Amino acid sequence: MLPISLRRRPPRDPRARLGGLMLLPRTIDKARGLIQGGDPGGYRITPGLSAWLLGQVSLSEAEFLELVRSSPTDDEVARAVAERIEPEQRDAINELLKGLRVRDLSAPLQDEFLRLHGPQDADASVIEVLVADDRAAFGAPC
Repeated sequence: MLPISLRRRPPRDPRARLGGLMLLPRTIDKARGLIQGGDPGGYRITPGLSAWLLGQVSLSEAEFLELVRSSPTDDEVARAVAERIEPEQRDAINELLKGLRVRDLSAPLQDEFLRLHGPQDADASVIEVLVADDRAAFGAPC
């Protein structure tokens, strides 16, 4: 895939799905920003939810970057990821992401999340914080 700049636009909405998996399109965009010729802006994969997602499908960041770099389309990346998990696991990941609150993050991840996204209510949805942060940085709609 071609590299992109995440200084001009944010990665895709964290609620977007590819191959039925939430956060995968956003993680692909971050990877495209990180591959040669791209610009990640302030975005990264590790640490964060994207790194967690890759852990769920047993991929390192380096392996995922190579997969994205060498794949011609999002669909090819989605197929490669889908081969690594069962449909029930995909559904469980989506449900966990939909319900994830700031209070649910591990202490180190929560500290990093709050450093990056500012003070948040402990009951705030992590996904909604990411969406609001993208809107604030790039203007609505994202």
